[in-house]
Amino acid sequence: MRIKSHLAVFLAGLTLAVTGCGTEAVQVPSSEPAPIEEQAPRQSTALVGICPLKWTCNYQNYYSTQTQCTAACGASACERDYACTGNCVCP
Repeated sequence: MRIKSHLAVFLAGLTLAVTGCGTEAVQVPSSEPAPIEEQAPRQSTALVGICPLKWTCNYQNYYSTQTQCTAACGASACERDYACTGNCVCP
């Protein structure tokens, strides 16, 4: 009876050794930089900022101060808005 129990322990140990005790291999992320394809979108969005608040009367021309806007627009009312010209991100 002792031989059977030693054989059972040996087979169980061999099975666990072959299967790795049921654990899966874990892949550790490397410290290599991301491929260029993945870096390009992040760099292009990082360079684009939020559009600044400026003065306008026609939403085509933008001025830094209300005085500049009033001088350029004359009788048209000037109001402050984001200068969404396509080179920035509008909120």
